[in-house]
Amino acid sequence: MQTLLQDLRYGLRILWKAPGFTAVAVLTLALGIGANTAIFSIVNGILLRPLPFTQPEQLVSVGSYDTQLGTSVPEHTASYPDFRDLRTRNHSFSDVAAYQDNEYTLTGNGQSSHIIGEMVSASLFHLLDSRPELGRGFSEEEDSPGHLVAVLSDSFWRRQFNADPAVMGRPLNLDGRAYTVVGVMPAGFQFPVRGTARDLWVTFSRYAMVDDPKDTPATEMRGNDSLTLVARLKPSVTLAQANSDVDLIAHALRVQYPDSNAHMGYGVRSQMEDLVGDTRTPLLVLFGAVGLVLLIACANVANLLLVRASGRAREIAIRAALGASRSRVIRQLVAESLTLSLAGAALGSVAAQLSLAAVLQLYPSNLPRAQEVSIDYHVLIFTVALAVITGIIFGLVPALQVSKPNLSSAMQEGGRSGTSGRSHDRLRSGLVVAETALGVMLLIGAGLLIRSFSRLSHADLGFNPTHLLTANFDLSETRYNGDQRDQFVNELFGRIRALPGVVSAAGAIPLPLGDDHFAISFNRLDHPVPKGNEPSSGFYVVAPGFFETMQIPLLRGRTFDARDQRNSAPTMIVTQEFAKKFYPNEDPIGKRVHVGAGEGVARARYKDREIVGVVGDIRTSNVDKPAAAAYYVPLPQLMWGAPTLTIRTAGDPNAMTEEIRKILATMDPDAPLYTVRTMDDYFALALGRARFQTILLGIFAAIALILTAVGLYGVMSYTVVQRTPEIGIRVALGANKKDVLGMVLGRSFSLTGIGLLLGIAGGFALTRLLSSLLYEVKPTDPLTFIAVAVVLGAVSLVASYVPAWRAAKVDPMVALRHE
Repeated sequence: MQTLLQDLRYGLRILWKAPGFTAVAVLTLALGIGANTAIFSIVNGILLRPLPFTQPEQLVSVGSYDTQLGTSVPEHTASYPDFRDLRTRNHSFSDVAAYQDNEYTLTGNGQSSHIIGEMVSASLFHLLDSRPELGRGFSEEEDSPGHLVAVLSDSFWRRQFNADPAVMGRPLNLDGRAYTVVGVMPAGFQFPVRGTARDLWVTFSRYAMVDDPKDTPATEMRGNDSLTLVARLKPSVTLAQANSDVDLIAHALRVQYPDSNAHMGYGVRSQMEDLVGDTRTPLLVLFGAVGLVLLIACANVANLLLVRASGRAREIAIRAALGASRSRVIRQLVAESLTLSLAGAALGSVAAQLSLAAVLQLYPSNLPRAQEVSIDYHVLIFTVALAVITGIIFGLVPALQVSKPNLSSAMQEGGRSGTSGRSHDRLRSGLVVAETALGVMLLIGAGLLIRSFSRLSHADLGFNPTHLLTANFDLSETRYNGDQRDQFVNELFGRIRALPGVVSAAGAIPLPLGDDHFAISFNRLDHPVPKGNEPSSGFYVVAPGFFETMQIPLLRGRTFDARDQRNSAPTMIVTQEFAKKFYPNEDPIGKRVHVGAGEGVARARYKDREIVGVVGDIRTSNVDKPAAAAYYVPLPQLMWGAPTLTIRTAGDPNAMTEEIRKILATMDPDAPLYTVRTMDDYFALALGRARFQTILLGIFAAIALILTAVGLYGVMSYTVVQRTPEIGIRVALGANKKDVLGMVLGRSFSLTGIGLLLGIAGGFALTRLLSSLLYEVKPTDPLTFIAVAVVLGAVSLVASYVPAWRAAKVDPMVALRHE
């Protein structure tokens, strides 16, 4: 240990005497280590860090799938009756819980406000082994009707009740109904572990209640698949065993309930896998890319160390002559490189903090676990290990090269300049070739993603998102029935349309490009299929004027208008894809369809609808997927609640926000306006993941290109110095500047060319990993490969021209006199 400390102190003194070399090497390493640390922080926070619950490896997601599609990936939701059966019939889980996103209007505490909640089964907190900090959790009977209770989040409790512990038992007015506060969760608790943090949790009691005794409560609707299920595996039960178990249950349900479960399968996967989803591949690609950046940085520093070690050949030869062993020399040189790497790691940690903050600004809000990303002790261990490993790797190679000196050879090859021989030159050239190849691979990957993102950002959405404002508002379900909601919404649209600068206004449930998506079954009345075999399709409830506001083209028939009132003949409109898929050889206009969505028993007759129009297809938040079949029904005839406003303006859409807020407050002070965004904002959010990975990989490729250029410049500059006497002789014998330029540039282009060929070969192999991330671009896209070759050639020319120009100006008399 004492010897090691002595070597480190000596190495520090040597590096201090070469500030230029030290600064360049440390900055290069800091760049590579800092970028790696930042990306590893994200990978650690999202992919590696366990979920914040007891024994998180036992938590699994239980989901449904359509057996007709030939897949068993559990990606869909479940009905409450299915949840109940899965919970009671399984042999693999210690418990199962259900949950559903919900939103509420809070009134009675001053100004009304919109809050985010989660409807959960009473078993959830027990399943997660999470206990309230104050009060209690839910009891089993509180899932039944008449038990309106709520558990608050710590942040909501502090914000709304000033952290008053006497909040237990107080009423909380949500959507006009009084809920009783029974508990407050600990600070930091969040479930689900995704998206916006919840303000509170309530049971399924309201879900089990009906306003009309003739209606069926949602808890009894087998086929109302809207719940997400989470379960905890029993000790020693594997995923394979759990999947076999739920598969048997699903089969029994298909036999027992063919009307609703004819093609329903169930599967299990880990909760972490369900949470991360398709985020894993982009993050691992970025982690691999930033690893290549580190390798390029190491190659650069190794090159610098080789040049510096070559200049110290005489010193090392003298030390060997004085008795220093080869291992002692190697240890000293590695100690110097280790000192450099530790300094690079220290500076890289600062760079990592700054880089992580910048990266998180780019991280889309709709990707999971962003709030859990930080530089913790796992990341610090990773950073230190990275520094030590890179220090040993990039220090050992040059140390081995120069640690076996021949004093006579060193004096002959080194001359007065102390330069190295051809073996060192070959190693430096090899490092440049390796840098170039790695840089080419990064450039190809970045080029493919840039081309893909460009095409994706210009994808045809089927509507015009510019000058389009969207906003949500709440209407109390206790003060407004369906007819009253219809009247309120009509008046609101009329007032908004009268505003100066408003071109048109309408509304929709759900909003295209929004987070919610509905798929509702239907049956053609002219060619009905047996119950339980009905197809389903995307479903929207829209106000008259919606298609005109969104600028969705009408292809045949008509759009919704004043004829489609609440008590008018039931109608619907289908998309072009719907018509192609379900009416391939006939005109759908005039056809009648039974729709599996209604508004209670009293309006059951409105499920049979006539197709009155065909409109263009639209894309949802999965912009990279082709437009799916969908159909629309008029909002007045299916008043599920307040629609999302869609308002087309002549100027800046955001300028209308306050006017709309004032109108709504005038009509109902307890109806808050919230989630005000332009449709361009939603489009940007839909492109968030693609933009994130494209920008980062582009930055890494740019860094790699700069480092490659620096490495090439360093090698060519050193080559010119090494060959100065030879160049002087060539000039003395008649070589002109053009010949000298050609000689030096030819050497540069040969290194670049070899690296380019190797990089392209590696690119063909590795870019196939990007195929799932590309949109309308092939992994072997020739334009991208050609562009990379041109860019690299231009950078190579720039990096080599200064050394070549310096060589062309060599004075033969000065060069020969120096020799």
